[in-house]
Amino acid sequence: MDTIPRKLHDVLAAGHNIWVATVAPDGTPNVSIKGSGSLIDDRHIYFADLYHKETLENLRHDPRVAIGVHDFAGKVAMQIKGHAEILDHGDLVDEMRQKLAAVGEKWQLPPVTTVIRVTVDSVVDLWPGPHAGEEEVLAGAAGDWKTYD
Repeated sequence: MDTIPRKLHDVLAAGHNIWVATVAPDGTPNVSIKGSGSLIDDRHIYFADLYHKETLENLRHDPRVAIGVHDFAGKVAMQIKGHAEILDHGDLVDEMRQKLAAVGEKWQLPPVTTVIRVTVDSVVDLWPGPHAGEEEVLAGAAGDWKTYD
């Protein structure tokens, strides 16, 4: 597979809640919901990190990430595995600031200072049925996980 599956692409293209799992230096797991999950292209997604400093600190230590996406109406439940890059400036950060400006004002959210760009290595279908648990490894994906100190 060369790209994110079409049904996942369609969910993320419009923006969607995602659950982001990271791990602390001592091995403690962390999961955090992000309301800003969006698609960059067929190999990358991104989200803003507004509140959960733990997510950001964990990614500084170890950029590996697992992301859950669930859209009941669209019958989509998938897990994305990839590696994250922390961005604090540039076009993607500016785009996210603009995208969240109206929502941020309404909900009194802090300003966007950090955007996480994730390169997708694999996608696992989690929807009940004959393909549940099947992994679709992206062509050219990293494959072996590395440990980052």
